[in-house]
Amino acid sequence: MSKIAIPPAQPAGAPGGPTLEDKLRAAGHEIVVTDRWSDADLARIFADVDAVVASPARQYPADLFAVAPRLRLITSPVIGVDTIDLDAANEFGVLVANCPTAENIIGIAEATVMLIVAVLLNLKQKERSLREGHFRPRHSSHILHGRTVGLVGYGRIARNVEQRLQGWGVTVQAADPYVPGTLSLDDLLRTSDVVSVHVVLTKETRNMIGARELALMKPSAILVNTSRGGAIVEDALAEALNAGRLAGAALDVFQQEPINMDNPLLGCDPDRVIMTPHAIGHNVETGPTGVQMAFDNIDRALRGELPESVINPEIIPAWQRRMAMLH
Repeated sequence: MSKIAIPPAQPAGAPGGPTLEDKLRAAGHEIVVTDRWSDADLARIFADVDAVVASPARQYPADLFAVAPRLRLITSPVIGVDTIDLDAANEFGVLVANCPTAENIIGIAEATVMLIVAVLLNLKQKERSLREGHFRPRHSSHILHGRTVGLVGYGRIARNVEQRLQGWGVTVQAADPYVPGTLSLDDLLRTSDVVSVHVVLTKETRNMIGARELALMKPSAILVNTSRGGAIVEDALAEALNAGRLAGAALDVFQQEPINMDNPLLGCDPDRVIMTPHAIGHNVETGPTGVQMAFDNIDRALRGELPESVINPEIIPAWQRRMAMLH
């Protein structure tokens, strides 16, 4: 029997179906539900844990790995792994995995296209006008047709956005230093009417779009971010929006989550800025597949097999040595 640490807020399965905790208990694992902890609690909680299901609301620091000699895997139940200290995981030979289910990727891609069109067509202004009793108000809406959409990052979600824009009559371009044939970030910002951010949060991507980068964009352009809030300098974005140097924005992610209510973006014109609580692509369909993938990640790792989606494959030999010592 293995011991699994899981957060209190777990991925939901199908309505009325088993949760991840239910499936792990049914498989005979001992479960410890981890909520808030201090550094002094790490050894008490994680000393004999074999696997951890990460919460997007908690940090998993280097000290955790140091006090968890049995730890084989940390898996995120979603796509993001930026709360996990990857350098420490690599140092200790612990696999890090995630759950990029098709439904999760599709949900974010669909939501991204929705946000692009909603900003361009002034959806918020039109709804507000109706609720205030003003029918068919004056507006300065624009169609997406004929415009250039720039994707910052060209991974699975960005490619799914591109697929969903087929037939819209747009030009799609991308900037990704790891994908040959894509543009530089500066060139993409200068030439795009819509900039949509699709990056994981790393040392390279943190604050990658700040005042200098925003100044490169067209004043008529809009910025959409459904990836990680840490990629954009929020003070600089708020200043650009307030000064009219950017036409609009749609953001589902923020530098700090939950968002601080003194975030400068909350003071921007609400008709031009859509803000949602890191949930824009969430959907019922992701639940069962996300639970199953998280379960499979744990099950495979505990049996000495590789999970389907490993974030740090470069340490697989070290992980295999660690597993051999534990058996």
